[in-house]
Amino acid sequence: MQGVALSWLVYRMTHSPVVLAQVECANLFPMLFFGLLGGSLADKLDRKKMLLCTQSLAMLQAVVLATLTLTNQLQVWEAICLAAWLGTCSAFEVPSRQALLVDLIDRENLVNAISLNSSLFNGARAIGPALAGILVAAAGEGICFALNAVSYLAAIVAIALLRVPKREKLSRSETQHVSEALKFVWHEPSVRRVLLLAVIMSLFGLQYSVLMPVFASDVLHGDVKTLGALRAAAGVGAFIAALTLANRGSGDFLKYAVGFASVTFSISLIAFCFSTNFWVSVVLSSVVGLSMTTQLSGGHSLFQLAVSDKLRGRVMSIYMTVMLGIAPFGSYFVGLCASRWGAPSTVAVCALICGCAGSLYLFSVRAARLAAEHNPIQEAVPSESVRDG
Repeated sequence: MQGVALSWLVYRMTHSPVVLAQVECANLFPMLFFGLLGGSLADKLDRKKMLLCTQSLAMLQAVVLATLTLTNQLQVWEAICLAAWLGTCSAFEVPSRQALLVDLIDRENLVNAISLNSSLFNGARAIGPALAGILVAAAGEGICFALNAVSYLAAIVAIALLRVPKREKLSRSETQHVSEALKFVWHEPSVRRVLLLAVIMSLFGLQYSVLMPVFASDVLHGDVKTLGALRAAAGVGAFIAALTLANRGSGDFLKYAVGFASVTFSISLIAFCFSTNFWVSVVLSSVVGLSMTTQLSGGHSLFQLAVSDKLRGRVMSIYMTVMLGIAPFGSYFVGLCASRWGAPSTVAVCALICGCAGSLYLFSVRAARLAAEHNPIQEAVPSESVRDG
């Protein structure tokens, strides 16, 4: 709800794709600067306490944003600063949350747990934007920010009630050397492929959502309800994708699913860019959300399956830094291009790049499989004994 309300508020104040990109950059840049540090701390410190701390700070951010908006004092620079505040909290929260998930479940249920977690997240993505569109139209953006602030109380209580098994305490050297995680990511072929694809998706694929207010207002000639419907449709598609992965998720299935999802994402997003009909855009938005979530959640699961527990926080911080930390560069670039050549053309070119990357990924997976059939030791998903060190 806050995401939809803030993007609409900023676009209503400025009518500038560049400013929309600046807000998105402010939200994501902290992951680039602090993501690896957050992963190192996730391996060293109590993950539950880290989550309680970061969620409390994020709630305070929502309170400040709601107060400034409801009193009509919010300036654009303040919105950018508050977005950076929330992004900094996320840089430390995300690695701890991703690593804590494994502390709570058995390894054989890992893919199902990740997918079910994603389904809850994307279920909220389907409901939240729709509610935001209705509430913003009826009462303004401030009410969404206020409800978001209150909602953190439920998250904080839930985290406080978690019973987390004690994990083996790692030595100082194990927790502080990020280079060990970087070497693992680069020397494991299946992980490296996913990471390189994630770089392209981060720079060019995620950016369509930054310009969604432009599509809602200027292309479809709608209002905040239109924006909410498009975001909600993407959430519905993402929810379906998450449930599908929960039922069918396995290492071999995910390898191919990630690539095919990238190609499907490209085709559906290009079609979305040139649609001027509201209902066609809603359907295409759901397909975009479905394919994007399959790619993101599948890549996340492949990383979790491949990494040992002692490296988990740092390796997951690398993945999240790539997915979110370098996205601001793409956001700002896309914002500048959209202001000059228009949002539909800009996003369509980005989608085409993602499709090419997905095709190359599939070709690489196929080549690796053929090579493995001739030499089974050459490449395989790491065995349990290897992942456990």
